[in-house]
Order: sequence, then C-alpha cells, then structure tokens
Amino acid sequence: MLHKCHTQLLEKLELENSKNPIISKLPQGYSGSKSSTKIYFLSNPQIKNIAKDFYTSNKNLEFNGFITLLDSLYSKGKSTTEKYLASYLIGCYKNYLGKIKTNKINEWLGYLTGWAEVDSLCQTLFTAEVVLNGWESWKKLLNELNKDKNISKRGASLVLLTKPARQAKSIDLQKMAFKNIQNLQSEKDILITKAVSWLLREMVKNYKKEVQEFLNENKDSLPKIAVRETTRKINTGRK
Repeated sequence: MLHKCHTQLLEKLELENSKNPIISKLPQGYSGSKSSTKIYFLSNPQIKNIAKDFYTSNKNLEFNGFITLLDSLYSKGKSTTEKYLASYLIGCYKNYLGKIKTNKINEWLGYLTGWAEVDSLCQTLFTAEVVLNGWESWKKLLNELNKDKNISKRGASLVLLTKPARQAKSIDLQKMAFKNIQNLQSEKDILITKAVSWLLREMVKNYKKEVQEFLNENKDSLPKIAVRETTRKINTGRK
C-alpha cells in the first residue's frame, strides 16, 4: 500500500499529465537506464512545482513521516517521475537535509537506475557542509558505493562528491574523490565515464593544481573524454 501522501502526489502528477496526456515506457538505455520504466512527460518545473506546493501545505510534516514518504516514492513508485519528485521534495525540506542518514541514501539508490535518476538524488542536494559535518558516515558510504556491484551506486560514489568538491577545499574530499576515480577509471560504461569527467571538472575550482597533477599521472588510464574535457576546463575555464 502506498503512503497516503504518495497517493496524493501521484494524483497531482496524473492531473498535471492529463493536460498533456502522455505516459510512456522509456526505451532501454534512455537516461542511462538499462530497464524500461514508466515516465510522465512533465517538465522539471512542473514536477518542482508539485513538490513546492506539497511543502507549502505540509511544512509541519515530521521527519519520520517525511522519510516514510520518501521510502514510498523511491521504492514503490512505478515511474521515474515519482523518483524525481522524491528528490525534489528533499530539496524543499532543507531543514531535514543534514538529518538524513547515509544508510538511507544507500537504500534509496538501490531503487534508482541510470544517470538521470541517480543524479536527481546525488547531484545538488547534499552540500559540502552536510557532507563534512558528518564525514565519518559519508566516508563509509562513499567507500561502500564505490565498490558496489550495482553500477548506479558506483556512479553515485562520484556524483555525490561533485557539489561538495565545488563548494569547499578539503583534503578529505580531495583524497576521496581521487581514490574513487582511480578505482573506476578503467570502466567503459557512460554512466561512469560521464561521472569521472564531471567530478574532475567540478574539482578544478578548488583543486586546479591537484587535478592537473592527477591528469598528468593518470592520463593513460583515465577515460579519454575525461582527460579532454578536464584539460579544456583547466585551460579555458569553460565546461
């Protein structure tokens, strides 16, 4: 049985979708996913607005109830759109961001496939402040994800570091980023090569010298696209 708020949010998605009624199965490989899944063809602003409206009406939702709702959306949602919505809700309840346990993040990642779903949870939500304030737990999580059999989780071990590495200069973040990249640099799947390039480019802001040295030492083993794009970022400052 779906969480009651999940049911309400699903009704909102279906109502919004009814204005332009397209529900489709994603083909294999779309958004990096290797399995077909349903999607409502709503724009990101439409999904964000549903999340914001829910937050406005439910600002007093208790933390445990909030986590239960997210559990329902991530684990029982039959569409990619419900999983995007869950991640947008996390962004709305900013006061709960630092209270989310890292083992819960690991659990949710088990329900996500492909770069788009993974990025929705890992790309912009968890700040340098959140990660560094709970570093021992985050260190454990990032190490576990980096070695996981699930390629989406391995990709997440890089994507989760992109925002913190861009926001703060920290020896802990630096060491973790380079270690996780080295562990995955021989993988050829675009989900990994994309994340390697992305993380290195984001690190240029605070670790330019260190990134250049890392490229020099690992250029023969890193994905060629990562070397090319990161070198351009270092030399021009452009993506």
